[in-house]
Amino acid sequence: MEEKILNTRKNGMAVLLLTLLGYVASIALFIYSITLLDADRMLLGVPLLILVLVFLPPIAATILVAAIAGAAAYELLHTAGKNVPPAVYVLTILAAVLTVLFCARKPWLAAYSAPDYRPYLYAALAFLYVMALFFTAVHTHGTEKAMPFASVAICIVAAFLFPAMYSFIALLRNIGPSFVLIPFVVAFIGDSFSMLGGMAFGHKKFAPRVSPNKTWAGFLAGPVGSALGMMLLCLVCKWAWSMELPIWYFALTGVLANLFGQLGDLSTSLIKREAGIKDYSHIFLTHGGVLDRFDSILFIAPVVYAAVLCMEAAL
Repeated sequence: MEEKILNTRKNGMAVLLLTLLGYVASIALFIYSITLLDADRMLLGVPLLILVLVFLPPIAATILVAAIAGAAAYELLHTAGKNVPPAVYVLTILAAVLTVLFCARKPWLAAYSAPDYRPYLYAALAFLYVMALFFTAVHTHGTEKAMPFASVAICIVAAFLFPAMYSFIALLRNIGPSFVLIPFVVAFIGDSFSMLGGMAFGHKKFAPRVSPNKTWAGFLAGPVGSALGMMLLCLVCKWAWSMELPIWYFALTGVLANLFGQLGDLSTSLIKREAGIKDYSHIFLTHGGVLDRFDSILFIAPVVYAAVLCMEAAL
């Protein structure tokens, strides 16, 4: 009996170790795929990104999104300058990761009937984190290392708001592998059409003080491209997974999500301009940081998730 228990424990530890190694490998593959998402190597970067988000288990996608949120929190705090203490950096990154894990927690608990106390634990930790921010601001006020209220607000956005918006990517993956592709289809194809529209017909600037290269022609071409991309994705889903989906609803979702995505692009550009920086970081070397790569998806994912829920309720 004891020998069986020992063998079971050994097998369990081996499975856990292999799972953790798989998650580490998936994160590394995801980061590498993002570095390939430029014009010269798009054909290699996009398939790798799809491989990581679609064909790995949902929990792996959640861990990847948590890593993205942690990196984005670091980059957003970087815009606050040197007023944020190192300890606040660490706490904010941890809070961002926990926010994603909390928002995408439900599928993990489906097999358990015990009461879930994690919402209360998360609320308590979030409260303590915010109180620590205000204590730091009050304690350092009037000194050379003063942390102004603007930095406190940035920390709260980095710890809670942006991670919660990113977590919709993981929630879409929990619904199904095809749905997690929607934000990326909307963003990538919409951006391509915006660029082509701006190059062909772009004369009048859309928001020159925030994004000098964005034109009205590009702004209008983006939703058209996203709608076409969503219609193509709908046809692929029908063919690959035999899903009966209304193609017009996919097109409408593409238009609305693209408009919100362009707002996200302009919003993150505004933050960079006010901070006086070109890129949020150099995590991806010459390709900028996480917020440079996932600025529009930050705003697209919640819209897509709401559209998917409405579609499920209607069908």
